[in-house]
Amino acid sequence: QSAGSPVPDVSIQVDNVLKILRGFLRDFDKLRDDGPPKEILDVRDNSKDGEYWEALSHIIPEGTLKLWDALGAALLEYHKVLTRRAQLLSEATVLQKQNS
Repeated sequence: QSAGSPVPDVSIQVDNVLKILRGFLRDFDKLRDDGPPKEILDVRDNSKDGEYWEALSHIIPEGTLKLWDALGAALLEYHKVLTRRAQLLSEATVLQKQNS
């Protein structure tokens, strides 16, 4: 080994090799027989789920929902107006180039 090696120099007596291997294999077989760690399943109580979702549906007042729906419809109409204006602007630009 080199002097800068992080692994220490470990020497094992020849008489101990078989004992060490047997111990390793015994522990290895035990780990393999146990298998991967068993996960503990967390059983969730879902008896009150219906109540939860029902309550959640009433968090935002009905008036606010109606306002948002009206705002969404108005924004769609405004988008149509802006799209039409963009088309008219491009047509006007083409006509100006033709007339000049």
